[in-house]
Amino acid sequence: MATKKPEYVVSNNAYGKMFFGPGGEKDTKTEYNLNTSCGYDEIITNDGNKGNIIPGSHYEHILGNKPIDDRKIKEEGNVTKLIRLENGDLAITCVGGDIRLKAKNVYIEATGEDNNGSFMVFANEAITMSAGEMMTLNGAKMCISSTDWIALHANGFLYQLCADVKSNSPFGSLPTLPGGLKDLLNGIALGCK
Repeated sequence: MATKKPEYVVSNNAYGKMFFGPGGEKDTKTEYNLNTSCGYDEIITNDGNKGNIIPGSHYEHILGNKPIDDRKIKEEGNVTKLIRLENGDLAITCVGGDIRLKAKNVYIEATGEDNNGSFMVFANEAITMSAGEMMTLNGAKMCISSTDWIALHANGFLYQLCADVKSNSPFGSLPTLPGGLKDLLNGIALGCK
């Protein structure tokens, strides 16, 4: 039976402990541990994973005096901080607060192929988009659907350029709709969700 290699303690005092190797009686599969008296913990496992527990706030101020490298200047502009994931997803969850993005410009690209490449926004209350100059919505197919009402308001002109216009409800005067027609209309409505 192989013996467990002991941890190498760098520091152990009233403020915290820093050591390399597994800690305790069992092999915890860790290579590095930092535990402070305030509750901050940092662990690096021997398969390359890293975990942090920060009991307070985390503040990072990057001056960006020098770019990461010349290649990143050519490819993505003057990159000061880069988070690159080769595999897996990036999840940002803020349980008790808001997420704010503020910059000179904000670019969001979905570059997936086939059935990927979608940009999805969901809200429990409202979605507000405002532009100081012009807002453009463009798509091969567009659907605007509402369970209540839709209002289009313009202080100037409202232009509608299309090959054909269909409006009103041709079935509004009917007391009931035949089952097959009702299913067809429900299918059209579901296709807009």
